[in-house]
Formats: sequence, C-alpha cells, structure tokens
Amino acid sequence: MKAAPLPDDEGQVVAGYTLGSIVGYGGSSIIRRAFSSLGGIVAVKIVKHSELQKQGHLPQTLKKLRHEAEVWGSLSHEHILPLFAAVHSSYADFFVTPFCPAGSLYDILQRDGTPALLQDDAGMMFRQVVRGLRYLHEVAMYVHRDIKLENVLVDEMGVCRIGDFGMSKKIGEIDEDDLESDVEEQNEHESFSFPGHNVLPHRAATFSGHPLVRQSSLQSPHVGVRHGGARHRNSTSTAHLAAQACQPGSLPYASPEILLPQTHGPLRPHPSQDIWALGVLLYTLLTGQLPFWDSFEPRLQMKILQGTFDIPPGIGKGAERVLRGCLEKSTQQRWSISMVDEVAWGVGWGSEGDDVTPAESDDEFEA
Repeated sequence: MKAAPLPDDEGQVVAGYTLGSIVGYGGSSIIRRAFSSLGGIVAVKIVKHSELQKQGHLPQTLKKLRHEAEVWGSLSHEHILPLFAAVHSSYADFFVTPFCPAGSLYDILQRDGTPALLQDDAGMMFRQVVRGLRYLHEVAMYVHRDIKLENVLVDEMGVCRIGDFGMSKKIGEIDEDDLESDVEEQNEHESFSFPGHNVLPHRAATFSGHPLVRQSSLQSPHVGVRHGGARHRNSTSTAHLAAQACQPGSLPYASPEILLPQTHGPLRPHPSQDIWALGVLLYTLLTGQLPFWDSFEPRLQMKILQGTFDIPPGIGKGAERVLRGCLEKSTQQRWSISMVDEVAWGVGWGSEGDDVTPAESDDEFEA
C-alpha cells in the first residue's frame, strides 16, 4: 500500500498554496516553489522538526522560529521581504514569501562572472537596502543583526528586499536566552536561500585577496574560500572559539564591538551593529571582495578589531565617504542609517561623479 504523503511533499497544500518542486536547501530546511489557486508563484521555507530533533536544537529553535514569524509578520515596507503566511505544526514550520527567482545579492554576484557589479547597479541596490534598513531602525525599531549579501533577496522586478529576521531584536532588548544560547543560535540559524544555494559558480579573488565566501554559520567547520579553486578547512575547535567570541551574525560582517569581551553583560542590540555590516555589504558589491578576510577565524577577528581596510580604487568620493562612515571602529562616530541615506545617492557614480559629490566636512551631520 502506498504510504500517505508527508505534509511537506510536492502536491500538498500549505496556507492555501500547493507545494511544488524543491528550489533550495538548508541544514535543516528546504525551500519549495508553490502555487496559489490563481497560478501565482511563492516560495515556502520548510523547517522540519525531525531535523531539528536530530541536531538537538528543537526547543530553542522552535522558540526562535516563533519569534522570527512574530517579527517578520509585523513588518511592511517596499524593501522588506513580505511574509505572506507562517504555519506552525507539529511536523514543521512553514514560511510563505514571494518567490525571488534572481536569488540573493550573493547569488547575483556569484553568477555575474565579473569581480563586482557595475557601479551604478551596486549603487541602486545599496540604496534600496539602506531604505529598508532605515525603516527597520527608525519605524519598526529593530536591529536586524544579520545583514549580509545572502539575506538581501531580489524579486522578479529587480527590487531588493531584506529578509531573514531570525536574529532580529528590538533596539536595546536583552533576552534571557541570549545569556545562554548565543553560541548555539548561529548553528541553528539559516538564511532564506533560493535557487543556486549549492551550485554557485567559481569566483576568484581579484582585488586585494579577500575572497567572497558564503559563511552562514560561525560554527561551521568548513568555510569554502573561492580563491584559485581551493577550499580551506578550519578545525571545529577553531570555529567554536570564534563563535564563543562573537554574538550572532556572520563573522566577516561582525562589527568590532561585537568581538570584544563583554565585562558588563551581553552587548545590547544597537543599530550601529547593522551599519558596520552595511558597510561590508557595500564594499563587497563594489569589489566582489570582503573588506576583512582570513581563512583562520581568530586572525579574521583581529583584522576586524583593527578595522583597517583598503579603499577600492575608482569607486568615487561618494562611495568612499559612505564606506568610511559605516566601517568606523568607534560606535560614537559611526554613521546612523539616516546619515547613510542622506548621502547614499553619491554611491555608484565612480570617480566620474566626484565633481557633483559634495566635499566631506567634519560638521556635516552635526545638529
């Protein structure tokens, strides 16, 4: 006798959508294309509880999935990926969103076949991310805490949308669970990935030797470095030390203050942490390289703590100002999202735009 279909099998209906083929994978999740009764296409991320149980993370992760659904469902902005529905069952958690055939900014960079995006494209995409993040900081009052290329999806109209709110916290919020589970959270958390998740083409390092990598977890013992085709493997113990030294968020995007020992309790979520990650994202869009990189994670932490990076040639004064404002070691001097938004129009012009980009002044943003 034929076995009864499972709730996440192709052809099953979730929240009114009929599940189709698998288009992406995560450590404990799959993503299926799905269809409405009118033929509209959506994506459904399916997190199976049996997989979480195998990893020993079921209770903590279920709580975080509920938290993500609550945060995500409360957001509404042109540059935030909308959550159409969240279904929690005893079998799995289902998240229904628009289907983004282009994938993430990471996927686009990997498929493009050149070291970086065209500057005007990078500027346009960056400005959209900035507007979404400004809404998150100033209206919703959340810190995303995991801004990176993989978490910005591009819809069928070419619009950038920030997704993946599993690590988001209210500004200044401290959860009791943060005291115990920061190390585990990174291992449990996954980006909302679309097609191309495991089949991205090769991209060699071309600017300053800092390759563009996918590092979804600080605890992953395998960090794929696309440089000359090699893959470098870090030991589990090394990755574990990096995880212990850092709160949630992918290490190449982590701000210096996150990596410092916290002598007065856990570091409270602050928008400045997202701003640093935004600077890393912009740098990578413009160059195809990470501003801070080392295959040995403790050494990478030291580079981030030092905060020194090369200004890419030819990006123009506008982009240089934004990079310096975002990748500022001092949290007091680092720009706010409103400051970034006010000058983000100058990103993407290259050196040709220097004549129309206002000169930087020390009191530019003083009240």
